[in-house]
Amino acid sequence: MVVCVTTPNRGRENGYRRRIAGAAPDADALYRFLECLVGGGAAAVLFLLSLPALVELTSPLRSLSPMGLVFAFLFVWLALWAVIGTSRERMNG
Repeated sequence: MVVCVTTPNRGRENGYRRRIAGAAPDADALYRFLECLVGGGAAAVLFLLSLPALVELTSPLRSLSPMGLVFAFLFVWLALWAVIGTSRERMNG
């Protein structure tokens, strides 16, 4: 199976860069990692504080109840990560 990957004509002008092996990660990658951690920590705190209500809401699902809790946690984590990342980009211009 052959997969063809193309680069836009103005790839470098639009911010697309080729990564060099062994090069230090840029600051943007560090910020994305920190956004992920902060979003996950905030989601964990919110999840633990609202756990009794969430258990009550997912109890009708019976055996799917743990899956409902996991989906709720992942949704909150990704939503907070997106909000944190978007707000940082808007503040930096």
